[in-house]
Amino acid sequence: MKRCFIGLTLFWSLFVLGQDKELQFNLYFEHDQYQLAQNQRLRIDSLLALPNKDLYDVHINGFTNNIGHEQYNLELSRKRAENVKKLLRSFTIISSIGKGPLESDAAANRRVEIIFHPKSMHVVEIGEIIEQPQTSDSIPNLEARFAMPKIGEKIALEGILFYPDQDVIMDESKEVLEQLVSLLNLHRGLKFKIMGHICCGDPERPAMDVINTRTGQQDLSYARARSVYLYLLKKGISRKRMRFMGMAYKYPLGQGDEFDRRVEIEITGLNEVNKPPKEANNSKEVNDNQKE
Repeated sequence: MKRCFIGLTLFWSLFVLGQDKELQFNLYFEHDQYQLAQNQRLRIDSLLALPNKDLYDVHINGFTNNIGHEQYNLELSRKRAENVKKLLRSFTIISSIGKGPLESDAAANRRVEIIFHPKSMHVVEIGEIIEQPQTSDSIPNLEARFAMPKIGEKIALEGILFYPDQDVIMDESKEVLEQLVSLLNLHRGLKFKIMGHICCGDPERPAMDVINTRTGQQDLSYARARSVYLYLLKKGISRKRMRFMGMAYKYPLGQGDEFDRRVEIEITGLNEVNKPPKEANNSKEVNDNQKE
């Protein structure tokens, strides 16, 4: 609790003084875990209490100790950084990175390092990835993407979020999903396939999926696409209009983990179900012509 109090004092000192200062601190994890314990979440909460978040940048670096295999630790460090990033998306995020194991087995190396500073202090580095803040006002609007649908067109379903390494859709996704249902009901002749993608795959084996920790199956991209399919099915979208598939790491976008890890739909058919019927007289003329 003392550590949390110190963190709160530091954050509010930075705000009240109004000076250009860089603050660096660590969040610590239990062995083999990437979810924050409650006492560490309190430190995040104190940072989120700051007003004017658009004035600050946050850098996030994940680490592990050196117990275990290097590749496993690299992935664990990435998950730690990613989990912390999800909690800080109201700030501008600069290159959230998992850096793997440090050189000892000390518990203090099971951590995420956060560097927090005013934007005026930011020094651009080659290869850095900047992720703009996400707020409740930035929920994606899908309507424009369905304005003139074309066969083969792919629409990324931004705003559909899953719990880390699981196929369970988060409650924050409800508004985007409801938008999608409304648009699919509006465009009743549209057929589509739902495609799940993962980040951080093996470029040498792009078809290899990752583990879904809810089930233990190595099918995360497939399972996430299926979760969206089942949601739409439950909301009344006909199974005849849609199918789903997992794409694993076959199609990374090269813009960072957040963009590679996605669910999108591809339009596969357009039936003119809303086309108004011909007038009775025209229909009769056609029938008469057919008799000749």
